[in-house]
Amino acid sequence: MRGAVLGIFVVAVLLSGCASGPTGNVALTDNVKPGGSRLIIYRSSSLGFAIMPNYAIDGRVIGGSQAAGFLSCDLPPGPHEVAVNNLPLSSTLFGQGSEKVSVDLRPGTTTYLAAQPQMGIITPGAITLIQVTDSQGRSDVAGLHQNNVSCGA
Repeated sequence: MRGAVLGIFVVAVLLSGCASGPTGNVALTDNVKPGGSRLIIYRSSSLGFAIMPNYAIDGRVIGGSQAAGFLSCDLPPGPHEVAVNNLPLSSTLFGQGSEKVSVDLRPGTTTYLAAQPQMGIITPGAITLIQVTDSQGRSDVAGLHQNNVSCGA
């Protein structure tokens, strides 16, 4: 009995770390509003599923990083800084990307940032961001689930 309860708890914890909203091919069918721009941050890897730092745009936290999930924000065109609020002690071993990325959003377009978990040595790893092409981002996001976010100004 005790083992069954522990097993149910472990499964519940694992499932809570996954995004559960509509998939990208359903959620992203609407066009970007005229004069606006869209930013998509996604994490397709399940590596480091327990590491779920928040994302911030221009210093404002908008939502958390979840394995197999993405978030979508309609923003004004122009320069924006996107950051991952990793744990202060997190470090990467052979990582690529950066914890902070500057993007210049163009009117009527969608910009994609891939969030990639990096393995740490002694401390937990970190999530880094890499800007990808439109075609790569669309392909990667199609089967992912949308996270709830707060992008309002």
